[in-house]
Order: sequence, then C-alpha cells, then structure tokens
Amino acid sequence: MAGSQSLDRGIAVLELLDAAPRPVGVREISRQLELSPAIVQRLLKTLSEHNYVRQDDETRRYSIGYRALSLGTSLERTDNVLIAAHAELQNLAAKHKLNGYIGTLQGNRAVYLLSVQSEGPVAIRNEPGEATYLHTTAMGKVLLASLTDEQATTLLGPGPLTRVTEATMTDPRDVIASLSDIRRLGYATVFDENILGVTSVGAPIRTTSGRTRAALSVAFARQFSPELTTEAAAAIVLEAARRLSKGLGYTDAV
Repeated sequence: MAGSQSLDRGIAVLELLDAAPRPVGVREISRQLELSPAIVQRLLKTLSEHNYVRQDDETRRYSIGYRALSLGTSLERTDNVLIAAHAELQNLAAKHKLNGYIGTLQGNRAVYLLSVQSEGPVAIRNEPGEATYLHTTAMGKVLLASLTDEQATTLLGPGPLTRVTEATMTDPRDVIASLSDIRRLGYATVFDENILGVTSVGAPIRTTSGRTRAALSVAFARQFSPELTTEAAAAIVLEAARRLSKGLGYTDAV
C-alpha cells in the first residue's frame, strides 16, 4: 500500500530542520529535498500552524518548533523497558562513569531510545531518535547478531560500508564473520570504529521468548579510564542487560 506523499514530505522537512545546525530558508530546503519552493512553502505553513516548525521574524528562515519537543515524551513515561532502562543508565553513569545508551533496530540503522551522560571528562552525546550505523557501534553489532547471517547480510547490503574511522570495517563479510563471536560471548565490543580513542560495549535486552527487544551499550574514552578493562566493562553491561531482560520475563534457561 502506497503511503501519503504529503506526509512523507512533511516528515522529510522536519528531519532536515531537526538535523540543521542553524535555521534554514525555503530555497535551501527545496534544494536539499528536491522539491519545488511552492511545495516546501505549503508544507512549512501547515507545520508552522501546528507549531512543529517556527520562522525567525528577521531572517524568515525556519527551525524545528517547540511542539516537536513533546513528541516521544509519553513513550518514556509509559514504556516499561525505557523506565527501567533509564534507571540502569543513571546507575552506570553515577557508579562507573560510563556513558550509556539504549537502542533498537529500525530499518537498516540502530536508533537511540535513551542516552545518559556520565560526569566523566568526555561526553559522547547521542540524542533519542538519532540513527547510527549498525556496523560501527557496539549497539548496532548486538542488533545485527540478533538476526540470522542472511538477514544481517541483507541489511548491510553489498558494501563497501561507510568508513567512519580508519578502524571501521567496510567489508560486510568481515562484519558478518564477527557476529558468531558476539552471539557466543553475549556482548559486542567496538574499538575506535565509531570514535577514535573510544571503546564501546553492548549487550542485548531480551524478551520472555529470548528475542532481542533492544540493545544496551556503554562508551568510554580509554585515555581517561585506564583502570577500566574491556572485560570489566563487559561484565557491568551484561549484568545491567540481564536485569532489564529479567524484567521482561527472560531467564537464562530460555
């Protein structure tokens, strides 16, 4: 079934403005989305009437509106996984100085659902709703490992994959080959593949049936955490993910 073209275009405008570092004009939006200025103007008028975008009185350029800030807030209040996960991430930040994240699979990307920053010297910021690569993050590799190799291969595509750093795996076959170790160990590790100098460790959050509902991951800068080994970080992440999985009815016997 075909979707709504107007809705698709409106969402594209919102996503463009949300990602823009500064207000954007109609012609720039038109150019980036390959739409006519007249269509963009109509979309902006409707979105502005509902306060999802706002226009600067002086420059006449547009930015994301205040109404958009409320989208998704009810999910954090009502989703049992996110409520429990937020407490876990806060504990990881306070007790272990780890930046923590919860993410899920959406299309061929991992999408952040929660992000809690520690008070450590390095902030690694990812906002809820932000998408990231599956092949460069511990979270993404955990989500890939929850699939069959055939399913993961389809998601990654033929390659080459986007290179984020010199350590990034760009051959999908290398990523697929690494998934068996992730499944065996129960967690994924990433060294410098997404951010140089940063180690990330992730583990699955499972439902009663054993299906991976989401992934929990932490990140830390090795330079500022020399006492934290990968094994120690993995143990911390596994325990937190195990508690969250237990809350969903999962037991190791499944």
